[in-house]
Amino acid sequence: MSARLRRVVLVVLAALLGLGLVQAASPSTSLSGSSTDGGDSGSPTEEDTSYRFLSAPDFMNADVADLSGQPRWRPGMPNSWNTSWATATDTVMDAFEAEAPEDVLVAGDLVNGHWGVEPSGVFGPVGTEAERQAAVRRAAAAYFPAWRQLFDDRGLPVHVAVGDHEVGDNDWAGSDKNEFKRRNLGLFKEEFSRYALLPDRYDSRPAGPANRTAYAVRLAPEVQLVTVDVFERTGDDVVPRLDPQQLRWLDDVLARAQADGVDWIMVQGHVPVARPVRQTSSSGLYYEGGAASPFWRTLARHDVDLYLAGEVHDTTAVRRDGVMQISHGGMFGHGGHDGRGGTSYLVGQVEGDTLDLVAKRFRVSHTEGEGERLWQATSQGQPPLEKTFVPTPDVIGTMRLTADGEVLSMDGQLGPYLPGGSDAD
Repeated sequence: MSARLRRVVLVVLAALLGLGLVQAASPSTSLSGSSTDGGDSGSPTEEDTSYRFLSAPDFMNADVADLSGQPRWRPGMPNSWNTSWATATDTVMDAFEAEAPEDVLVAGDLVNGHWGVEPSGVFGPVGTEAERQAAVRRAAAAYFPAWRQLFDDRGLPVHVAVGDHEVGDNDWAGSDKNEFKRRNLGLFKEEFSRYALLPDRYDSRPAGPANRTAYAVRLAPEVQLVTVDVFERTGDDVVPRLDPQQLRWLDDVLARAQADGVDWIMVQGHVPVARPVRQTSSSGLYYEGGAASPFWRTLARHDVDLYLAGEVHDTTAVRRDGVMQISHGGMFGHGGHDGRGGTSYLVGQVEGDTLDLVAKRFRVSHTEGEGERLWQATSQGQPPLEKTFVPTPDVIGTMRLTADGEVLSMDGQLGPYLPGGSDAD
């Protein structure tokens, strides 16, 4: 029985005892009927409720892959790969593997995703709508499988959410390029789903436009994960919010998890909801309506423990209405020497009804390439040609939570955030 469900049972029993509707057990008898005379009864201990996960939104936030195996690539064409980036990738992935997580969560921005905008020999012309769409498909088929392979090679199960860079990057209105992305939002999402998310792995998915980009999965008997798609197309834009069908599905999934007495309920989506949060080199997308939105009210109503978000390339913990939001992740593909240009991640360790969280961040020791940069499908958002990370990441914050919503400790960048004050990094 979960810790959360045990608490419910004890409250109900206490109420019934007070009303005289049940008789208290004698000191020598437990509620299960086994001996409890103070000695070792030899009964089996409670089932193991340990679970470990790693969360790394915005990994990589760049198009990083060896394109030399693509059908249209020829010697002399540009590539999104070199020995420096191979080493940098191994440095981070080796650290992920060393954390020994049972699952890895990535709340969006796996790629740069500026596809179908500029012509290239690798992905083809972009003179017509059909050519642009074909270029998007070719780029998705090159970058997403290479990204997933990093985790598959290390035996790390990975669960992803769609970010703005998976759908072309904001904005989605005001220019021909932006209107193309809005019109083809479904295409961008489908290619992400096909190559990165692999939706058929998940039995629980909403009806409607998020059917292949949102899902729920019980990662462990006492750990529920719900991944949401926070990008809804309107008549003239794309808005950071859940569509109505997805919101109803979310309500149902969370209600079932509550009814099952699941100790830990986590939701991941790309954009932060509650504010303020730290922000570094980000366009700063936030959920429409913030903590007053129907989405956040749904999380609070169902006692969600954690909302994991990315987008802002920095780490902040904000608690609203009993829900702990942690915006985190980093700019693997970008940034300089100040430490914030590295990439960051969060490790969670569940032990029964206690969850310990540790935030870590890689520092960048070297970048090179102010002129020539790592090739991307457009000139926008090109990473440096070379980048080196310090192999051992720094701990930048810790937190301890209980399954009944108590915050036992929080410090560093997982501590209280006061804009304008000094950060305890």
